Amino acid sequence: MKEDITVVYEDGVLKPLTPIDFKEHQQVDLKVVEKKSIVATTKGMVHGASKYIGEIAESKDLEEWNP
Repeated sequence: MKEDITVVYEDGVLKPLTPIDFKEHQQVDLKVVEKKSIVATTKGMVHGASKYIGEIAESKDLEEWNP
């Protein structure tokens, strides 16, 4: 089985953001890939005042666009 699962690191533990279908004590291999902000990902793609571009890209209204 191969599945991409998004997690958040809190209190020393990786916590899935969505339910996962694992059995209790099941062992899996884990590949960690750090997610970059949308601003870092699109740096240099849009020209203009960076102050405003950052505010727009990180606004909650555009949350659906963030990876």
